[in-house]
Amino acid sequence: MPSTSASSVASLAKDAAQPSAERPVRSLGRQLLATYGRRLRRVMMDLGLTCPNRDGEKGYGGCIYCDLSGSGTGATKAGKPLGLQWQDGLARARKVNPEGPAAILYFQSYSNTYPDLKPLAGAFEQIKAWREEAPILAIGTRPDCFSEEAADLIAAQTNHFAEVWIEFGLETADDAVQERIGRHDTLANFHNACTRAGERGLTRIAHCIAGLPGEKPDGLLRQVDECTRAGVEGIKFHQLMVLRKTKLAHEWMNGDIELLKPTQYIQMVADAVERLPSEVVVHRLVAESPPEEYLAPNGWPSRAKVHSEIENELRRRGSWQGVATPRA
Repeated sequence: MPSTSASSVASLAKDAAQPSAERPVRSLGRQLLATYGRRLRRVMMDLGLTCPNRDGEKGYGGCIYCDLSGSGTGATKAGKPLGLQWQDGLARARKVNPEGPAAILYFQSYSNTYPDLKPLAGAFEQIKAWREEAPILAIGTRPDCFSEEAADLIAAQTNHFAEVWIEFGLETADDAVQERIGRHDTLANFHNACTRAGERGLTRIAHCIAGLPGEKPDGLLRQVDECTRAGVEGIKFHQLMVLRKTKLAHEWMNGDIELLKPTQYIQMVADAVERLPSEVVVHRLVAESPPEEYLAPNGWPSRAKVHSEIENELRRRGSWQGVATPRA
C-alpha cells in the first residue's frame, strides 16, 4: 500500500461528511463511508501492558473509573496471542464487510507506549501483513507516556497504513479533577503530546468524559476548547460510567457520586458539538460497556438511542457541529 498522509486521506471525505442541519455531526461512520465506501470495524489488540497509575510510577489501581482490564479486552493475560486476536476480530469484521478493507487495528488496552516500546515495536512487525484488510492503525496511550521515541515509532507506521491514529485520554481540562480521579496527568502534557504527534503527521483523537466528580458545569466545553487549541482531528465523548471492580464502584455504592441523567448528557454533548470545529471527526457521541461489567447509571436508553437523541437535539435547535466554534 503506498504511503498516504492522514491529512490527505481525511481531505478526501471532507465535503461528503460536512455537517449540516440534516446531518449535524461529522461522525466517524459518515467519514469512513465517504473515504472507504464502508464502515470499518475496530479489531481490538491487547498487548498485556500496564500504565503508570497501576505499577506505582504515579499510583496504584488505576484511575477511579478504569477496570482491571484497562478499558480493554485483557486478551493477552488470558493467553490469547496477537495473531489469534486478529483472526477472531477479522472474522467478526468480515460479517459486515465480506470483501475489501474490513477493519481498524486498535491497540486499546492500558497505555500502549508504557513502560517501554519493545512490545509495541514487535507488534508492528507482525501487523504489517494485515494492512490490506485493515488500512487504519489506531494506538491508545496517555499523554504523559508519549515520548519522542514513541512518536517516531508510531509515525513510521504511516509508511504501511493509509491512516495512523494516536488516541490520547484528555478526560478533563482541569488538573484538580485529574488528581480527584487519580489520573495524575496534566493538561500541559496533553498539549505537548498533541504537538509531538502533529509534527509527525499523525491523526490525533482525544477522549473527553462528561460528569466526572469535581468537574465544573462547563467542564465538557472547556475540554472541547482545549482539543481545538491542540488541533486534534478527532474526538470521543464519554459519559461517566460505573464499572465493576473499580474505585468508582465503591464511591458510587457509598453514595458519594452523582451521575448524569440522559437528558443532562444529551444537552451537554449537543452544546459541546456546536462548539467543536466542523472539520473534527466525532468518533463517539456516547459510550457503552459490556452488561456484565456495568453498574450505573441505570435506566439509560441504548447507545444508538442516545446518539440519535443528540443529533435530534441539534436538529431541534436548527444547529450543527461548528456553529458556535469560538473565533481565533
